Amino acid sequence: MVHHPPGRAQLIAYFEGKITDAATKEAIEAYIAADTDPLLVQACMQTAWEKIREADVSDSTPADWHRFRMLAGIRTSRNRFLRPMLAAAATLLLLLSLSYIYFMLRKPAVTIPLAWQEITAGPRELRTIRLPDGSDLTLFPGSTVSYSNEYNKNARAIRLKGRAYFNVATVAGKPFTVSAGNYTTQVLGTSFEIFERPQRQELSVVLVSGKVRLLNAQQQLLSDLRPDEQITIHTDNAHFNILPVTAQNMVAWTTGKLSYDQATLADVCRELEKWYGVNITIQRPALEKKRITADFEHLSLPAVLHILSETAGFNYTEKDHHIAVY
Repeated sequence: MVHHPPGRAQLIAYFEGKITDAATKEAIEAYIAADTDPLLVQACMQTAWEKIREADVSDSTPADWHRFRMLAGIRTSRNRFLRPMLAAAATLLLLLSLSYIYFMLRKPAVTIPLAWQEITAGPRELRTIRLPDGSDLTLFPGSTVSYSNEYNKNARAIRLKGRAYFNVATVAGKPFTVSAGNYTTQVLGTSFEIFERPQRQELSVVLVSGKVRLLNAQQQLLSDLRPDEQITIHTDNAHFNILPVTAQNMVAWTTGKLSYDQATLADVCRELEKWYGVNITIQRPALEKKRITADFEHLSLPAVLHILSETAGFNYTEKDHHIAVY
């Protein structure tokens, strides 16, 4: 216990919240309450304030100093402190350690910047990815998917450019969403494909199993899908239609099989460009609208071009990974 008036160093340490011995604290508080040397107490509190401000609050204001004085239980009237009872009661707040609690609470919370991890499947690459929540997705060649460092904390948000097949794990309370263009697909536990075609201003979703919900840019409901249904959205005018399909055939590309049912030659060639890593130019506009029904499973590009030329009636030349169709 303190048997003599506290010195300057002890008073400063007290106001910094560094005195841990209960008896010493009690003696110092009794000394402050006795109002023996208010100018010394005032000077020590000012010194403590300056030290705390330099260490923790570089942008402090006069209002902060005023709040510090209030927390310390000290107010002035004609340069005198309040009398014993009020001062002693107020200084008990210092037991919470002013330098740690008050100033650290005043500081803005440290936030981790939102960062997105981007994964792209290169030309001729069929890429399968395991997400942090156990969901799997397969990227069509040339497609890109991204997710943030907040993924699987409160929600599971994915961004997609291109085409991907998702097999989503069920995680209670953490909705899974995929944003492609201005549209969002909401799912629980399910498997589905999203195919974004910016050139055609189209976005399609095919549901294999489970249930998905399509939302527009304003997060308004467009439609729910059931298995073996495909929604095609015309992104230029927001019109859409839903058709029955054989979903397993439409996602057969995930196993290395390209399947087309009355697809235009232009669409087929755009996919072949990414699948085989080549450039294809159709030199006759009439050929672009030719309809193709065919399956290509683990075939070389020359074999695919031969089948297509026989089916659609065209010739082609190939040089340096560039194919001219005419």
